[in-house]
Amino acid sequence: MSQEIEYLLEEASEVGRVRTDCPTCGSNNTFSAMYLPTSMVVVYNCFDASCEVKGSKKVGLQKNNLHNGLFTKPQDCPMMVQEEISTGGFTNIVSNEKALEYLKKVQCYDLYQQGHIDVRYDSRQDRVVFLVKDLQNDRIVNAVGRTLRPSGKPKWFKYAKTSADYKIGCGNTAVLVEDIPSACVVSKLQGIVGIALCGTILSELLLHYLTKNIYKKIWVCLDKDAILKSMNICDTLKHKVKDVGVLFPEMDLKNMNEEEIEKLVYENNYTRLQKEGYTKGKCKT
Repeated sequence: MSQEIEYLLEEASEVGRVRTDCPTCGSNNTFSAMYLPTSMVVVYNCFDASCEVKGSKKVGLQKNNLHNGLFTKPQDCPMMVQEEISTGGFTNIVSNEKALEYLKKVQCYDLYQQGHIDVRYDSRQDRVVFLVKDLQNDRIVNAVGRTLRPSGKPKWFKYAKTSADYKIGCGNTAVLVEDIPSACVVSKLQGIVGIALCGTILSELLLHYLTKNIYKKIWVCLDKDAILKSMNICDTLKHKVKDVGVLFPEMDLKNMNEEEIEKLVYENNYTRLQKEGYTKGKCKT
């Protein structure tokens, strides 16, 4: 079993379910892993007919799986304490021109220059590495690397086996997105906090953080091909936070200019929301 699959199984045991690109065959969004709490087993497989990846693995009871109701209710769960990780294996990003070009391409270079984001380079895996801080303090608890190789798999790699929720910006409106560059781009708007799920799953850790009602408004804005997942996250949040809605981007936020993002966030796509069964940015009831 590869290291990438081992990591995905560990993640599934913590968050419940993982769906992503297959680390073996590289097929888009075909790998699925699900944690079965009653038997404490993670079952996994790739839905690509040509790929033989499938199986199951016995795991221990995870702290994050308290939400399954075996012991306590989600609202009673304290924030998990994440361990700080070492960053000694990474080098200064200025040592690699490709890494700097990637930051410019996804509109993050200015944030790096201004010291708003901590980005390194992994020479062994040829990745741009974003350091992830704890949601409530400045301890570095994870690192997420984007491959610079054209056919590199997986495209995004998490270096620690804990949640990698990434928060940037200052304000009372939060926008939940899939990847870190998108969170960085949306955070440039005044009053907006970008929060990257580093995937399409709302972790128990982030759910608990959001239910503290820190934000007056929360928008779920995953990529265009994940609208149903955006709706599901919105449905999860709607009874737990003050105000939550879904945004429908026509392209990835990191590929949009500031004017397009501002229009998306502040005009709210109400017409599209209503067509999809939503009203004024509210989830379906």
